[in-house]
Amino acid sequence: YIPVNYDGKFHGPVSVRSALANSYNVPAVKALEFVGIYDNPATVEADGLIAFARRLGISTLVRNDYGLSLTLGGGEVTLFDMTSAFSVFANNGRRVEPVAITRIEDHKGKIIYESKPREPEQVMRAEHAYLITSILSDAMARAPMFGSDSILNLPFPAAVKTGTTNEYRDNWTIGYTPDLVTGVWVGNADNSPMVGTSGVSGAAPIWNAFMNSAIPYLTGNAPANFTRPEGIVEKEICVYSGAEPSENCTERRRELFAFDQPPPSSEDDLWKLVKVDTWTNLKASSACEGFAETKLVLNVSDKWAKKWIDDTDQGRAWLEKINFSPPVIYVPSRECRADDPRPTLLFVGLNDGQTITTDKLDIYAVVDATKNFKEYYLEYGEGKDPHKWTTLVEPGGETSADPQKLLTWDLLKVNNGVVTLRLFMLSTKNGHAEKLLRLNLQVPTPTPTNTPTPTETPTITPTPTSTATPTPTLTLTPMPLFPTLDAFLQTLLPPGN
Repeated sequence: YIPVNYDGKFHGPVSVRSALANSYNVPAVKALEFVGIYDNPATVEADGLIAFARRLGISTLVRNDYGLSLTLGGGEVTLFDMTSAFSVFANNGRRVEPVAITRIEDHKGKIIYESKPREPEQVMRAEHAYLITSILSDAMARAPMFGSDSILNLPFPAAVKTGTTNEYRDNWTIGYTPDLVTGVWVGNADNSPMVGTSGVSGAAPIWNAFMNSAIPYLTGNAPANFTRPEGIVEKEICVYSGAEPSENCTERRRELFAFDQPPPSSEDDLWKLVKVDTWTNLKASSACEGFAETKLVLNVSDKWAKKWIDDTDQGRAWLEKINFSPPVIYVPSRECRADDPRPTLLFVGLNDGQTITTDKLDIYAVVDATKNFKEYYLEYGEGKDPHKWTTLVEPGGETSADPQKLLTWDLLKVNNGVVTLRLFMLSTKNGHAEKLLRLNLQVPTPTPTNTPTPTETPTITPTPTSTATPTPTLTLTPMPLFPTLDAFLQTLLPPGN
């Protein structure tokens, strides 16, 4: 059974106020699924929708094969019973047995019969009745579906609900003030479908016209206001969850509650910090240590809500609106166990904080998983906590229980100092495992090699040919064989001495 709303759209998570005021069908079905249709014999008090309807005076729901469509008109009721049931809301939870004939007089005015006042019975808590009245009289709450200038709006406080069955066979509008309850049904006597007529376009104009005439007449132009029980309190809630706002809630408003039924605590808001095993996205435990992180997870457990979030553009847009990015992690349903899928990530031959002085580094690692492996990649960033990562090994690869060489890293292209390697493995179930390794790079700057200057080939310059100078002929002067002393001294001393 897959219900749809009257406008054919799904509106995502909505409050009870919004769902009821706008006549959304899907939340109504979810509510019936929660409370049940028939009484549970294991409980002391009568419960379920049918038992509650009987307390309100609806007596025609007698079959034993009703399904979830019962909340959308899947059971037959009379206009009289439905109008009587709505009077309980108008009377703050008290039911008065309806009276068709109040008095009979004869032609002389003698009273032949006069009904006695019936004692009201409290069949619903006054707080609950008032909460329904507050919603059905909230023109702003129903504006998304009916518009701000709706035929349902009256110039005095009034609560109202419309209804349309399949193929437009029945149109309903039932509404009330503290003074009067009025129900209107529009349809064909032979139960044939009407053409393009809904509760708001068929029955509502009749209801509007009657109430606008009857209330001033009954009240002397002084319509009463609904009385707020003392047990009603006002609380701040997160618009997106209906719970008390956590620090992550970005939009808040006030809402009414019964004093002993306040909104869920901020622990039940949509945003929740949980320590999870990142590979399985289950709650971390001692059975799966090694890949645990404290993460902001989405507090949604309903499987249909998850499907809407994961598989539709509307769901993804809603995620973005509440500051989550797909793929989203939901609040874990249990702790991880030793038999759950496990990853293995291990750098081999390198230690955290190790100093590296070589310009080439072979990186080996064990990359393995018992189940759900998708791919892995390797990247690095500068510093102990990098804000920017550079890919070394592109996503892909295969698992192996033995060390495998991931790459030979050219460290001459990397700045010296601390760098962080990140080995990241993804699972097919939106999980991951991460291994970090910090290295201290101290790679020496290469010494530049001098390039020899080329030797020029010498140019041979011709040697000029010398011209021979004639050697003069020595003329010998004869000297005596035994020179005198005077002559000898003249030879040794320069002239003039």
